[in-house]
Amino acid sequence: MKTRVGRSFPVVALVLVTLSAVAGSVPMAAQTQAVIPINLSPALPAEGDAILVSADVFAPNDAAEGQITIEGSQITLYVVAPPLSPQPPGTLQHLVWSLPSLPAGSYSLSVSLLDVPTLSFAVRPRAGTLGLIGGRFQVAVAALEAGATPAGVPLSDSGGYFTFFDPSNIELTFKVIDGRAVNGHYWVFVASMTDTPLTITVTDTQAAGCGGGHSCPTRTYTNPPHTNQNFIDVVAF
Repeated sequence: MKTRVGRSFPVVALVLVTLSAVAGSVPMAAQTQAVIPINLSPALPAEGDAILVSADVFAPNDAAEGQITIEGSQITLYVVAPPLSPQPPGTLQHLVWSLPSLPAGSYSLSVSLLDVPTLSFAVRPRAGTLGLIGGRFQVAVAALEAGATPAGVPLSDSGGYFTFFDPSNIELTFKVIDGRAVNGHYWVFVASMTDTPLTITVTDTQAAGCGGGHSCPTRTYTNPPHTNQNFIDVVAF
């Protein structure tokens, strides 16, 4: 059963005016462009992230964020206000909702307003290893500092990042590129934002002679204490 605070009401979504860079006058119809007034922070959420959803809308001055309903992959955000008749003219309101922690998966988010398109987004999994290029290359990080729990989050098939202490604080980013057309190798790039001592191990699980995780080629990159260094390896595999 759904419980709502106050009364939900339809309001008109914000329309922003974009000025053309072309010299001379531009008709107002050409300057006006509707935008989706829904934003996520972080923009690419992962499991365990605290997700804030904001919307800029025209609504009565006493409008407020209402309840959030989550039914499977569908998320609905409600706008509420005390029952007034007739409703007073609206003003620009910045509303922010805080979503509960969401499991990995795809979601569709909508606001209970007129003319606001649905926003689709994905929550990425967080795991001990990062699988890149179809899962062929497995990246593992051992952070040698008390309290560090490395967790990998994929951003694409070829890249991702690791956090150590705080899920919102990125410590390392990774990318693997198929450079065989250039020099016959896969390339590994590691960008570091930490001086935490660590060891990075990248394993090619599909190399010739590699079976069941045994005899698989690996590359190891080590960052000593109180040092921050990046790694570029264009002959990795």
